[in-house]
Amino acid sequence: MSVNPSIDAVLFDWDGTLADSEHITVAALKAAWSHVGAVGEPPVDQFLAMAGQPAAEILAHMGLPPEALEPYSRTARALVDQTRLFSGALELLTELRNRGVRVGVITGKDRDRIEPTMEFLGVSHLVEALVTPDDAPAAKPSPEGVWWLLKELEARPERTVLVGDSAADMHAGRAAGTKTIACLWGTGRAEALALYEPWKTLTRFSQLADLLLWLTPAAPSPS
Repeated sequence: MSVNPSIDAVLFDWDGTLADSEHITVAALKAAWSHVGAVGEPPVDQFLAMAGQPAAEILAHMGLPPEALEPYSRTARALVDQTRLFSGALELLTELRNRGVRVGVITGKDRDRIEPTMEFLGVSHLVEALVTPDDAPAAKPSPEGVWWLLKELEARPERTVLVGDSAADMHAGRAAGTKTIACLWGTGRAEALALYEPWKTLTRFSQLADLLLWLTPAAPSPS
């Protein structure tokens, strides 16, 4: 690798990066689609391609009326207990915090869904700062949320990496001056993410864990 360890902070997207929730997103989209009487099957691939942005913006972009958001959010909240962390995610977050690395999450999921989900999965105490579409910074792909997290975590962009599976993640991280890591175990597609020239593109969560732990070496044991 061409860089020297280490980094001070890691910013994670949530859905498709730390948490496996695609099935919940699909169920919520179907509920919203049916509620407003849209014709045919919902364009799941189109929705997933815009992952990382607020659900309200994605639904509007797809031509659905504002009243589609309520059944979408209600269905997603009801399925919180079906969310699972990707294998190795809990261990990675725990080890990063043990090493003194600052950890933040930047998500397109609204706060009243992400906070119960993180609590349910037992990771709330491992995330020092969280920014959602309900907060003041503009949502991804704007870099404002990244800058807000950097300030909260007292981290410099050149010593921070942003990990995500969407074009919105890559755009936000690159515009904010962080290194970006594109992950392909979520909804992200390599050809779409490559347009944003991520620093690294990884296909397995275990690769992410290896890379981040290499970048954040543990303090040597006292002799």
